[in-house]
Amino acid sequence: MSKERGTHGNMAEGRKTRREAGRPQLRVVGDESAPLRERSDEDLMLAHGEGCEASFGELVRRYQKSMLNYIYRMVQDRQVAEELTQEVFLALVKNAGRYQPTAKFTTYLYTIASNIVSKEWSRRKRRPILLSLTGWARNRDSDVEFDPIEHVSDVKEDPSVDFQRREISEAINQALCKLPDHQRQAFVLRRFQDLSYEEIAAIIEAPVGTVKSRVVRAERALRPLLGAMDEYL
Repeated sequence: MSKERGTHGNMAEGRKTRREAGRPQLRVVGDESAPLRERSDEDLMLAHGEGCEASFGELVRRYQKSMLNYIYRMVQDRQVAEELTQEVFLALVKNAGRYQPTAKFTTYLYTIASNIVSKEWSRRKRRPILLSLTGWARNRDSDVEFDPIEHVSDVKEDPSVDFQRREISEAINQALCKLPDHQRQAFVLRRFQDLSYEEIAAIIEAPVGTVKSRVVRAERALRPLLGAMDEYL
């Protein structure tokens, strides 16, 4: 009788082991039943790695505009900025299966973007600089107008306010062009993308003190160029 109970026990144990082996091993970060817009960036990226296309779509919705604006300020060319932004999100797709939330998702995302921008800077140094005509060919329709100031204007906005916003945007971008690449990058990540000094240091692989120094130097260089817009900055 004891032997029979032992045999049945071993069989039950075997069935249990096989059932557990067949179960998918899921990585739980947050509430997977929550609506996509309520889930964290890290949770969405993990879900994307497991094949959830809707999660990737939500990440694009959250970061496409800010990513395009960041890259535009780095390369000062609308067409190139759009192409590089696509590269950033393609890199998310390519690396989704290997993603691990060891840092904030924004650190991960801007590190990818900054690496792609650095490659573009290197390419420019190896080839002649051509005049970009993208600025002259912009469509003035407010529905499609690119706004590098990263401020979505109200369709009912006073035309004079909208004109002033465009002037500020243009002045800022012209001033940013006069900064060295590394200062412009640190300044934009801090003042426009609102990342912490620690996060920027991780992105550009530099000490926090170096990041702070670059931001301060950029602000000093920009102040005489944008004196009338000091309140905005």
